[in-house]
Parts: sequence; C-alpha cells; structure tokens
Amino acid sequence: MIVLEQIDILQDLLHDRISNEMFYNQSLIYVKNPEARQVFTQLRDDEMRAIVNLQQKIDRLQSSEGIISKLFPLKPRV
Repeated sequence: MIVLEQIDILQDLLHDRISNEMFYNQSLIYVKNPEARQVFTQLRDDEMRAIVNLQQKIDRLQSSEGIISKLFPLKPRV
C-alpha cells in the first residue's frame, strides 16, 4: 500500500508541474522582453525535466508492483 500512496503523491506533483509548464508556455506567447523570455524559457525547461523525472519514477514504482517484484523484491533504501 505504501507504493500506491507514493504513486498518488507523485501523480499529484506531476499534475502541478504540468500546470506550471503550461503557465510558462502561455506566458511566452505574451512576453516581448528578450530577457524575460529567457527566464520563462528556462523555467519551462526546468519544469519539463522535472516532469520527465517524475514520469519515470512513477513508471518504476508502477512496474515494481508486478509479479517480478514479488519474486525479486527491490532492496530497501537505507
């Protein structure tokens, strides 16, 4: 059950990151100042990296619930 709770939390965080990325993309449409555009672009790119990392972590956790993980459990992190 702990893995399911972790997945739920990560999915909530993923949705927040996606919302942030959408905000930065929408803002780039209206921002004319090149320096401000650069800041929004950097923030958007940071969000995109975070989204990819979260999606990969969610995928790993979801795959760890399968039969293979029952046969070969992951080592607990200390």
